[in-house]
Amino acid sequence: MIPKMMTLDIPEMMKAAKHLSLRGATQLSDNNLFYLDIDDAYIHQLFPFLKEPGVKKPNYFGAKSAGAHITIAYPEEGKKINKEDLDREHSFMINKVVTAEIGQKTYYVLFIESSSLLQLRKKYKLPDLLNFKGYSIGFHITIGVKV
Repeated sequence: MIPKMMTLDIPEMMKAAKHLSLRGATQLSDNNLFYLDIDDAYIHQLFPFLKEPGVKKPNYFGAKSAGAHITIAYPEEGKKINKEDLDREHSFMINKVVTAEIGQKTYYVLFIESSSLLQLRKKYKLPDLLNFKGYSIGFHITIGVKV
């Protein structure tokens, strides 16, 4: 299932994002989330551009939290990640800002592209799109969430 999505026109956010690093290192959380760890500035610096009332920063900060990240594989996708794929640097490009409605929440995300992250999913025999709560979604950085 594909979530209902809408592209947002926030040129100031896109301009600010161009000044942030387009690289990160692969990590694995305690609950088996395989992700690209990126600069937390993606959330802290870009969130203020979301002017919509009720939007909050994602709850990604604090002890044992991933911080700003790009998910490569969700725990529910059930793959055991090899150690040689951890702490590897990957780059990405920012595509656009969109909202995606999943369940009772609206996610404000930057869609990104990365051929090397796509190759990692293929290595683990996963489809190109992530499977998040039954929804097929592309690589992204969540900037805000509205309940």
